[in-house]
Amino acid sequence: MEIGNQWPLIVLHNVNASSKCTEFVRIGSAFGFRTLIITQAQGSAAQNGIPSAQKLALKNKLNFLALYSVEDVIELFNPEQVVLIAPPPFGKENLSQGVIDEIKAQKTVVVFGGNDPGLSRKDLDLGRTVQLSVGDIGSIATLSLTLALLKHGNNLLPE
Repeated sequence: MEIGNQWPLIVLHNVNASSKCTEFVRIGSAFGFRTLIITQAQGSAAQNGIPSAQKLALKNKLNFLALYSVEDVIELFNPEQVVLIAPPPFGKENLSQGVIDEIKAQKTVVVFGGNDPGLSRKDLDLGRTVQLSVGDIGSIATLSLTLALLKHGNNLLPE
């Protein structure tokens, strides 16, 4: 799989609901992200969600992978940075325009928790932890808002 200029890579980690898999692909595609990865899918997400998400990704001409762990993503793609979007208070910094600019400027893997909260302490040690300043709004809302900000920016974000 050739990634080329398709950075950042967007990862949904630790998901067990099949509907979240297809929502992830639908949202990622809508905002123009071309490489979407699901890691640590369990239960109905693994049985039904991954095949449905893959079908949707193929229809939208996206790169789509299902891998075991975030560590596998790091090993395969060797990013310059890993940014984990955590619910408050687990992020060490707020998502700001400066952070968005750094994500866009580097080969970055952006990881979202698929469950609430979705990211363990061990997961959070894999990279830079960032949170939305709006509070804990749930996994799919966090994904949607963050991808919108990555795609379109927002001059209301603090520097």
